[in-house]
Amino acid sequence: MEILITARALCRIRGSLLILSAVALGVVAMASGSAGAVPEEPPDEYQVKAAFLFNFAKLVEWPAELSGAPNGPVTVCILGLDPFGRSLADTLSGRSIGGRPLVVRHIANMKQVSGCQILFIGSDENKRSHPLLPELGIPGILTIGESDAPDGGGVIINFRLDSGKVRFDINLDAADHEKLRISSRLLSLAHLVQSNRK
Repeated sequence: MEILITARALCRIRGSLLILSAVALGVVAMASGSAGAVPEEPPDEYQVKAAFLFNFAKLVEWPAELSGAPNGPVTVCILGLDPFGRSLADTLSGRSIGGRPLVVRHIANMKQVSGCQILFIGSDENKRSHPLLPELGIPGILTIGESDAPDGGGVIINFRLDSGKVRFDINLDAADHEKLRISSRLLSLAHLVQSNRK
């Protein structure tokens, strides 16, 4: 028996086949996507702190005479043990502030702070370094720490965990001592601002 198919019918069949193929491909893609998809993990504590640190650098103003070479890097120094792993280097990689690249440098003690614009003091180092902070002798360093002490261990910005969330406090007196200007935007984000200003 011979089957005759008109041109119009042939076009309809081809159109239906194309639609079915597209639907089938879509279903396969969705199935493979959902089966292979790995839920994205929330950032860990030090990924969050690394992101904060970058934003601190953008929202703090150094006096021109204390900011280092105009075209030189903004150096973030980590004192002692580095709790960030790759988080800080990855966060700062390729980024700049005012055309100045951000670089990470590791230092072993407070005698090596020369050339640092930002100094991070982790919880492991805080007890050893706290007494030395007032005697840094080099103004213009943004000190950041993670201390449980009421005064934040003497640093300008102190991280702390509050119900599993990373918060930070700002000590304006310490910032004044270092001749740094903290933007009002950053102050508004702080959990606590300490100051004896009148």
